[in-house]
Amino acid sequence: MTIREIGDGPALDEAVSRAFLGASLQLLGEDGRFSFRLHVPGLLRPLEPPEASDGTLRFLFLLAALLSPRPPPFLALNEPETSLHPDMLEPLSRLILSASGRGQIFLVTHSDALAGHLRGATVHTLQKHEGASSIS
Repeated sequence: MTIREIGDGPALDEAVSRAFLGASLQLLGEDGRFSFRLHVPGLLRPLEPPEASDGTLRFLFLLAALLSPRPPPFLALNEPETSLHPDMLEPLSRLILSASGRGQIFLVTHSDALAGHLRGATVHTLQKHEGASSIS
């Protein structure tokens, strides 16, 4: 809701549409409680939070952190790809790269696909050799 009110609402709408193939996010607020409905093309009614998958919820949480109008100077993300559909990795990488212009991001991933989408980012790969890990 904060992103919509004082942040970058168009970026929020674009990220949701890219990640969920034309979907739109309706944000609801009543008596200090906030919720959402995800309108997905092809579904007869919007999805409520209890109906959303772990990956959908995770993406929306990452979206809130990465589009924050008050970003932290340093943000650590540990395996943000967990539970996400592979088609969401490219939209996620766009959000990460955009957010990296507003603060430093440290990301740990096991996804070669996500790392491959982070063009222009500094990427370090860990290698295991005889029981020891090193940065290549």
